[in-house]
Amino acid sequence: MRTLLLLLLLANGMVFAWAQGWLEPALQAPSLADREPGRLAAQVHAEAVRVLPQAAGDAAAARPAALRCVEVGPFGLVDAAAAEAVLEAGGFATGTWERDLRGPAQVWLRMPRADAALRERLNGLAATSPLLAGGFRACAATP
Repeated sequence: MRTLLLLLLLANGMVFAWAQGWLEPALQAPSLADREPGRLAAQVHAEAVRVLPQAAGDAAAARPAALRCVEVGPFGLVDAAAAEAVLEAGGFATGTWERDLRGPAQVWLRMPRADAALRERLNGLAATSPLLAGGFRACAATP
């Protein structure tokens, strides 16, 4: 058992030395550029890739999205028409929302590009209307 362990350790050390290039005159070590020649050949405009510094990447990830999809529902077909009337009465033009049919009689009203001010107006309208009492929330899935 000791002999097997020593052979495995020796083999492991030899592979490590070969991979580090320490056996270069006797054995050719693999170069990093040759590991994936197919992937390197398939690159399109590799010079256009720009690596951001860590601070810039963190700032971009922490910044909330300016426009976000929000929706309210589910409504039946009749209630959806009434909810659309509430939106129109609240000052939203027809066409600023879209209907999302998710079932035979399930309608969600979706505003795909709502900025923070619009979301605030929608939540204020939802607070005053019992029909929109569920409130607007982030869209579950984009169509």
